[in-house]
Amino acid sequence: MDRGIGFYVNSWIFGRASLREIVHRVAGIGFDGIELVGEPDEYKESEVNLLVDDAGLHVQSICGMHPGEAPGDLRLLSHPDPKERGRAIDYVRACVDLAKGVGARSVLVVPSMVGQPAPLVSRDADLDKAVLALRVAAEYAGSLDILLTLEPINRYEVGLVNNIAEAISLAKRVGRRACRIMGDTFHMQIEEGDGIPNAIRRAGQYWFQHLHAADNTREAPGMGTMPWGEILSALHDISYEGGVSLEPLPKGASPYDARKGHIAPEKLDAELARGLAHLREMQQQISA
Repeated sequence: MDRGIGFYVNSWIFGRASLREIVHRVAGIGFDGIELVGEPDEYKESEVNLLVDDAGLHVQSICGMHPGEAPGDLRLLSHPDPKERGRAIDYVRACVDLAKGVGARSVLVVPSMVGQPAPLVSRDADLDKAVLALRVAAEYAGSLDILLTLEPINRYEVGLVNNIAEAISLAKRVGRRACRIMGDTFHMQIEEGDGIPNAIRRAGQYWFQHLHAADNTREAPGMGTMPWGEILSALHDISYEGGVSLEPLPKGASPYDARKGHIAPEKLDAELARGLAHLREMQQQISA
């Protein structure tokens, strides 16, 4: 029986390639669609829709980007300054608008600065500010039937939300139906002490709405030691409604290399094809 889980690719790993090129490569490998990097100003919705429709693909989600690198564009929902939080909320709203325009179901958000694990004020104070901002953003997303999925990132990269339990706790404090959570297998291997499948089952169908996939080496699924059959089985057990978006990096590459387009296209595409084949094989086995 087909479990119906779709497999996608996060577009940021293609670096500076045009959307037309990305769509062509993703379709050629055989994915169900893409996750768009959260840069709303870079897209025209009509062009996105035409490209993906012609390729037989679907935009699954929008990947919010919260690096906090550019002055005046921190996108930092936990910032103590109301003006900075307002800019971050406006950014999330723009991502929600993009999601609605291209038929995506969700927008990924990170409530703190990626790459900066130290709090701005204190962990508790930063979380309090994040709750205020996320309530506003989630109300807007809910009005357009778009989900906001909070992404936990490992303790070495962010300071506020590191694991599934913390993400659910924050989402409960936000208290808006559009605010849910997601996982990323690379980060989950570090933070989920009893394993990724158990963390997925604990979260359950309501909370767990999206998954980023990379192996324990951060390479494509099947190139490391992660138990992908067990992970997909856990998604089946909770009657998972989201998609699986691949976000791997070839060995030796950093996220910054990928964003700058420093990964050879033939290497990235070959590993994506290998990862997709492995996941589909695992899915077929649990569907038998």
